Amino acid sequence: MKNARNDPEFRKIILAAFPTLPAKASLCLMAFLLMLLFQLPFARPASAQGTCDKVTVGYSYYPPFSYQSPDGGVHGASIEVAKRAFQKMDVNVELVQMPWARLLLETQNGGVDFITAAYRTRDRLSWATYSDIPIGYERIVAIHDKTIDIDNPSLEDLRRKRGLLRRGDSHGVEVDTAIAKNQLSITEVPEIEVGLRMITAGRADYLLTSDAVARDVLRNHDFPDLVFDRVNVAGEALYALFSKHSNCIVLADRFNETIRSLYQDDLMPTVLVQYLKSVGSPLIFGMAEDNGRNMLGN
Repeated sequence: MKNARNDPEFRKIILAAFPTLPAKASLCLMAFLLMLLFQLPFARPASAQGTCDKVTVGYSYYPPFSYQSPDGGVHGASIEVAKRAFQKMDVNVELVQMPWARLLLETQNGGVDFITAAYRTRDRLSWATYSDIPIGYERIVAIHDKTIDIDNPSLEDLRRKRGLLRRGDSHGVEVDTAIAKNQLSITEVPEIEVGLRMITAGRADYLLTSDAVARDVLRNHDFPDLVFDRVNVAGEALYALFSKHSNCIVLADRFNETIRSLYQDDLMPTVLVQYLKSVGSPLIFGMAEDNGRNMLGN
């Protein structure tokens, strides 16, 4: 059989590819590159790679769903649901806290495997797989310093006011669409408390967030002059999500089965009631039709 390395045509190809190298050096380099090519592992989609025995669970400061207490403990309704689910699945959990916008980016890139609670959006569906069952349901409210003199303001009522939004937050199709079309004047802030300070200082008129978060933040921080009103838009469900770029995406189906099991055992509803009741959420006390203004400063 003819040796390809001694074939004149083969030598011409090699010399053309590496014209500045001696013929012998070119052949050696080519052989080395071919060896590397066949030894390199081929990349596989994250969903096809191995298993996941430890999941990195990401959260941001979003009480009463996720927060860190002064003693360093991590608490919250969505945190508790995730911990119980993964414990039942015999999967170890590593909790990591970071600002919301950074958490979304890290999860999108696969650096974080799982987020405990997030709204479902079209953009996130490209990199996230959501839980089948919501882990909570929230109403959208505007926190302000009594400058909004309308109960249950509409988006049109907020149009000429200076609004704030935590960076990376989504509050449903109606709100997101209004912001995208510049129908609301919105400035993003890194954290909710930063926005509340801006309102107190007169640098903004309102901040959009959820009912339970507003109740918790205003009750536990020194903002006695701030109130909140429900915005006249549809409420939104909160879901857990897995990153499609994480090996732990293989756990998604088992997680959904486990969540359904927790619901059937009444463990998950009990956890949600416990935390939402702690901040007086109308969703727990049956006051969903109570649309009055809420004052929860210290």
